[in-house]
Amino acid sequence: MNTDKCEPISENPVDALLKTQQYFECELNKLVDEIATEEAYRFSKIKSRNDSRTEHVQIVMYRHTNGSGRLFGGALLQMIDVVGAICARRHAGTEVTTVAIDHLEFKAPAQINSTLVLISEVESVGRTSMKVKISTFVEQLNGSREEINTAHATFVALDRQNRPTPVPRLLEAQ
Repeated sequence: MNTDKCEPISENPVDALLKTQQYFECELNKLVDEIATEEAYRFSKIKSRNDSRTEHVQIVMYRHTNGSGRLFGGALLQMIDVVGAICARRHAGTEVTTVAIDHLEFKAPAQINSTLVLISEVESVGRTSMKVKISTFVEQLNGSREEINTAHATFVALDRQNRPTPVPRLLEAQ
C-alpha cells in the first residue's frame, strides 16, 4: 500500500468499512514513520551542556518562606523542578517528565528578600533520560554568590503519545 497518499473513504456502505480500515492503517503507518524519523533525528544529534544550560533568578518572597522567615524547602524544590525541566526540555527538544530527584543537599538557608540564582545543566544522558544538576545560590547585592543547595534530578523525554523517546547525545568534551 502506498503510504504517501491515503484513499478517501468510499460512499458505498459495504465498501466503506473496508476502505475505512485501509484508510486508518495507512494514516497509522504514516504516523509511525513520522515518529520514527523524528526519534532517529533527535538521537543522531549531539548537544553540548551550554545548549541547554538554564539560569533562573528569583527574590525570596513571603510566600516562599517558613514560619522562621527562611526559604521553605518545598518552595525551593518546586523552583528546582521547573528549572531542571526547562533544561531537560531544551536538551531533548520535546516534553519531559520528572522521574526522580536523587540528591538534594541544603548547605545554608536563604532569608526573605534574598536573591536566588538557580543554574541547571545536563550532566549525562541515557537513551531517553537525562540527569540534570541544579545549583542554587544566594546572590548578594555586590554580585558575590554563595551556593546554598545542590540537587540532581532525572527526567525522561516524552513523544506526542507521552511515551519515552530518544534524546540527543551529550558532547562530553567542553
